[in-house]
Amino acid sequence: MTHLIERFTEFLKKGKYNSATIASYRNDIFVFYNHFRDYPQSKITDELIAEYLKLLDEKKSSRHEVIQAGKAIKLFYEVIFNRKLSIKATGKEKEIQTIDVLSQTEIKLLIDTVKNIKHKALLILVYNSGMKISEVIKLRISDIDFKKYTITLKHKNSKKDRLLRLSPNIVVFIEKYIKKYEPVDVLFPGSGGEGFYSSRNIQMFFQKALTESGLNKQATLNTLRHSFAVHSLEMGLDIHILQQMLGHTNIQTTSVYNQFVKIKTEQIISPLEKLDLEIPL
Repeated sequence: MTHLIERFTEFLKKGKYNSATIASYRNDIFVFYNHFRDYPQSKITDELIAEYLKLLDEKKSSRHEVIQAGKAIKLFYEVIFNRKLSIKATGKEKEIQTIDVLSQTEIKLLIDTVKNIKHKALLILVYNSGMKISEVIKLRISDIDFKKYTITLKHKNSKKDRLLRLSPNIVVFIEKYIKKYEPVDVLFPGSGGEGFYSSRNIQMFFQKALTESGLNKQATLNTLRHSFAVHSLEMGLDIHILQQMLGHTNIQTTSVYNQFVKIKTEQIISPLEKLDLEIPL
């Protein structure tokens, strides 16, 4: 990968980039590829890159540094691989985006393939309520109310906290995981019980499960979030409620999922069916 970065550097030197920008862009690409060092290039999808930038946004003290890293990565892919990423420099999705959705049968197969109870519980939680990888990583035991079957996603602005439903049938998985691993505060801590679980490790075990399940899909952990959204709409959930659950600021972002919804016309119930009409004599 070093030779590609050198090619990229030569391109920058021939352009209108000063030495400080070139040094910053080189460093951003080195850090980026170190994060994905165990991934083949074909597996580094737009979604993975977007998630990487969002996580970077939470670590960096400057918003400018995140945008600069995003610009460096987007330019690198365009110059070296002739590929335009369908994300903004901040990692946010562009309005038009193709997403992969797994069927419920495929999701069950994927989850059943995972034997590690920690990994299984994490995947189940993501599909349970469409959480982002950054949200499930930060989840604390105290955020889950096992009696009320709720999950609270905390925000630095408490007014933006989101209350999600915890499906009763997955409580047994989470409780079994807690009993075995004994997490103290963070639900899914990193190695040795410290800090947060690595997003890179999570994506790696997801890809391993995808391969072992035999599913020939270009999916990422975020595919479970997309699948949750589409399946919820197919089950009749109001799109505005889904918007709140997913944490979307704009309803247009949520509306993207409508094009993937598959509902059979013969299964649609008319409001008329709820009326107890008198049959004429």
